[in-house]
Amino acid sequence: MLKYLPLLVSFAALIAVPVSGHAAYTMKVTVSFAAGTAGAKPLAKYPTTTKISPCDNSSTPTHNAATFTVTYDATNSTKVVDRDVYFLLFNPEGVQLPKFFVFKKPNLGSTFNLVPRYDVSELSRTGDNFLLRSENLSTGGARTEVLIGDSISLQMVNSGIWQLIGIVADGSSAKMDFDDPRTWEAWDIATLVLRKPWNGNSNKVCGTS
Repeated sequence: MLKYLPLLVSFAALIAVPVSGHAAYTMKVTVSFAAGTAGAKPLAKYPTTTKISPCDNSSTPTHNAATFTVTYDATNSTKVVDRDVYFLLFNPEGVQLPKFFVFKKPNLGSTFNLVPRYDVSELSRTGDNFLLRSENLSTGGARTEVLIGDSISLQMVNSGIWQLIGIVADGSSAKMDFDDPRTWEAWDIATLVLRKPWNGNSNKVCGTS
């Protein structure tokens, strides 16, 4: 037994050393349809793994609206906000139109502004964050909010794929790169299809037959 004593002492010393906590940055983005809207109960022929609104006013119900909910934590192990949060609405078919719409709040109590960016090269790690760090009061950990509510109609929005991307990253670091997810702390994406997977040549907007 004595021959194992040095090993036991070493093990006891190891478990007695306090382990420093690490930040658990998180991001979750979901999209849903309220009861009574066109995407709440799509017909069986529609995709089941992706949220979709048929955008067809020849059927009922005809109200096309979606809800985007986000839950994020940009705090470190001591619950201090030390990362930036970004929310980007992305339409991959934006050619003549912007591909990105950046959600920005001047301060915590204000509503957001949607700022167009025509391509990823126009995104700014220091200027396109959702909130200034000083305005992010989610010091208790994860914060949940409805970013786009079902009161916002999808009528006359372009058909095709729309994605809401949420990113937690260090915008103060020159290494942060919108083209390199390895430089992000956490991210998530929710995909919404309006009518069909592309904009196409006809039936190009949601809500018209």
